[in-house]
Amino acid sequence: MREGHFILLGATGDLALRKIFPALYRAYKDQLLVPSILATGRSHLSREEFLHLLDTKTKPHLKNLDLVLWENFTQHIEYVPMDLTQAQDFKALTQKPLHPNTLIYFSIAPEFFAIACAHLAQVGLNAPQVKIVLEKPLGVDLHSARAIHKSIAKHYQESQIYRIDHYLGKQSVQNLLGLRVSNPWLQALCNHDHVDHVQISVCETLGVESRGGFYDPMGALRDMLQNHMLQMLALLTMPLPSNLDASSIRKAKLSLLQSLKPLDDQAVRHQVVRAQYSANDALVGYRQESHVNPQSQTETFVALKLEIDRPEWVDVPFYLRTGKRMGGSFVQVVVGFKGDNSLVFNIQPNPTISLSLHANAPIVLQSALEGGMDAYQRLILDAFDSNQSAFNHQDELEAAWVWLDPILQAWQANETPLYFYPAGSFGPQEAFELIEKDGRAWHTTGTHHV
Repeated sequence: MREGHFILLGATGDLALRKIFPALYRAYKDQLLVPSILATGRSHLSREEFLHLLDTKTKPHLKNLDLVLWENFTQHIEYVPMDLTQAQDFKALTQKPLHPNTLIYFSIAPEFFAIACAHLAQVGLNAPQVKIVLEKPLGVDLHSARAIHKSIAKHYQESQIYRIDHYLGKQSVQNLLGLRVSNPWLQALCNHDHVDHVQISVCETLGVESRGGFYDPMGALRDMLQNHMLQMLALLTMPLPSNLDASSIRKAKLSLLQSLKPLDDQAVRHQVVRAQYSANDALVGYRQESHVNPQSQTETFVALKLEIDRPEWVDVPFYLRTGKRMGGSFVQVVVGFKGDNSLVFNIQPNPTISLSLHANAPIVLQSALEGGMDAYQRLILDAFDSNQSAFNHQDELEAAWVWLDPILQAWQANETPLYFYPAGSFGPQEAFELIEKDGRAWHTTGTHHV
């Protein structure tokens, strides 16, 4: 049973109420963690008012809720109203002696990271036993990512910083690496001698909903591809380290990300498709969503083709696509072998790993069900255990931005067109042409051609 002190900045926000508190409760219910929780937020609430907020906003996200356990869990929670810009407010975080295992979760906008770190340091909450968990987005390009890191590094060592990517907490994503490690036959097959191509798809039926103010400056490339998708690509294709400790895994992922073949201007024009969903029947277009610029050039869909400059992956194309307001919701990694065989990792909604041989029906090799532990629960426990293997190193983030910046620069200069696709479809025709001109097709999920 772990014990620790958990300080949550931004405790009244949507992420905290929908994801973080449910994760803490489940860890408590599973007898994996007894936390002392200090929740903070801008709202001037009493402790009773904050617990009422949890009752109304967090309980609905808990299946099979045990009311007695919930009551016991909430006894471990205190609430302190706090303005992140006011140094004196941080003194309230030090009313008790510093716990030997203290975790501070930044469920706040990144523009407050620097000032929060400075104020935490002023009250001694950057001592060696303190770890901080940072939510994305950690920058919108290489320059801003480095600036954020520089401001944080003034007060915290890299060993204290946990950059969260909740996709890396999914068991089905961790299976991308786990299956490679535990199956020598797969290690032998994952190279250019046997692999024809690889596809990674992250498709959502949801639009931007109420998140237009956040999404419009970001877009699909920054919101999904820069982090989640490149991390999945790295886990699937990185050289396997001899040791599976956090440092070795991070170094292997970094090596892979640094091996992505750079895209010059011509490659951006011919290998990258950006698009935006338009109105279709009852579904509004992106530009009609709330808090979105009516002339927005922000992409809600991106598809691209890349190559890895390593001997084992020479001449193997990788096709990545992600989009909102699509015709289906799924996350999938497909390894297409030569001879029409394929290994399919279904990450969500129904995690499975299947092998399709020639024209036969898929043979399910292994279930990849998430089990009772969700991504946030697993990652919070890993942070308390000082296990950084499923968290991003700053060098990984910078390597991803180095590769992606030329795409962003070309888009900002309007050097490539913005296409449109009907809401509820699977993207623009140009995305299909991207892969079909190479004699391949996007993998079919269920009864839908995707």
